[in-house]
Amino acid sequence: MLFNCSHRGTQKVCAAEHGGSQTVSSETKTITVDIHCHRQSYPAGDLMQGEAQKAGFSALSLGSELTKEVNRKQLEFIKPKMQSIEKRLEDMDNMGVDLQAVSVSPYQYYYWAEPEAGRDVCRLINNEMAEDIALHPDRFVGLGTIPLQNTEMAITELKRCINELGYKGVEINSHVVGEELSSERLEPFWAKVEELDVLVFIHTAGFTHPDRLGEHYFLNLIGHPIEASIAISYLIFDGVMERHPGLKICVSHGGGYLPSYAGRMDHAYHAREDVREGLPNPPTHYLKQFYFDSIVFDPDQLEFLINKYGADHILLGTDYPYDMGETDPIGLLQKVRNLSEEELTKVRGGNAIELLNLK
Repeated sequence: MLFNCSHRGTQKVCAAEHGGSQTVSSETKTITVDIHCHRQSYPAGDLMQGEAQKAGFSALSLGSELTKEVNRKQLEFIKPKMQSIEKRLEDMDNMGVDLQAVSVSPYQYYYWAEPEAGRDVCRLINNEMAEDIALHPDRFVGLGTIPLQNTEMAITELKRCINELGYKGVEINSHVVGEELSSERLEPFWAKVEELDVLVFIHTAGFTHPDRLGEHYFLNLIGHPIEASIAISYLIFDGVMERHPGLKICVSHGGGYLPSYAGRMDHAYHAREDVREGLPNPPTHYLKQFYFDSIVFDPDQLEFLINKYGADHILLGTDYPYDMGETDPIGLLQKVRNLSEEELTKVRGGNAIELLNLK
């Protein structure tokens, strides 16, 4: 097992052995896995400049003037973290993270591009990230990106990521330029994901209806949780989770608002025929099939998620290296009341190891 940090032998050392915090479970140290962290591909950005102008797309162009200025400053500040593996490793050690499951920055999905351009840029991003991962395979695993605007191309790149590049899953947006993830044309994609038994990490990127969310960084603060809630709801109500019970889907930012207010869906299911249509089970039956990351910032909310959906369905995340990330993920987890050693081990890394097929 590559990512086992044993007390004996010649296994790779944990972050706990070079600066991070540690706990001990049985005869091995607990592995800390960050399921939610990003890498920007600067060559991909350069490649897609012409396509972006042609499509009228501009990343991070929404929000107030102050928001745009803060975003510009942030991108400059985090650039060394995006470009330098050594800096990333240093930050991981300081946070006590042994292993990152790295995914591309959310504004580099490129679903708005023509299919061929989307396919080519996804291949570039995935190849480039695989080269970096190969330098430290004991500290990084990859979650690839795929051109979801074309189902056949998406499946082809998915298989290449898993079978050729050794990735452990893929990261996708909460929609495809306004098209829901439950779209009929994406059914073969979900079937292939289930067949390959790989993780899908859903990470939102802004909000599809930004008119009322321009001020106060609402596009992120409110928009991201709403987007996650909408995506989960469509996957449930359009029957994707019913047809594919073996899917392994982790949703960023604690799954958004829906996990905390799911009772409303079940009430409507029992009260209204138009809500029950096509669903043999109440919505929360399917909601409990999802996994959620720990980026909710408040130990009380994290405690709620663990108690409601089980410690085996929550994965530690940081959103590294962005300002909306959690810089002390283990500290947050340790503030959760009445968390057993077994539950802490699962959330901290055990669940990710299972879902990423790292055993």
